[in-house]
Amino acid sequence: MDEQTRRRVFQKVKTFSNHKFWNWMNYMHSRAYAKAAQHYEEAMGIVLQPKQAAAVKSKATEIREKWDGMSTVTIDDTEGAEFQSLGV
Repeated sequence: MDEQTRRRVFQKVKTFSNHKFWNWMNYMHSRAYAKAAQHYEEAMGIVLQPKQAAAVKSKATEIREKWDGMSTVTIDDTEGAEFQSLGV
């Protein structure tokens, strides 16, 4: 992203209401979390045996959902609708 695009996005975010800003932040964090999950799954696929990788994925899901109370959100499920609802 070039400097001009960054400035344009920053100016757009500055116009958000409190509610709209926090919806956008939740969306961005969900995307970042999904990308991190993709990275660790790819790394486990290279280093670990399939049974070990499946156990790690299962435990990570349990920790996220039961311990932290965060449901699964995918980039594909949210991308278009979220940006439209946020006016981005």
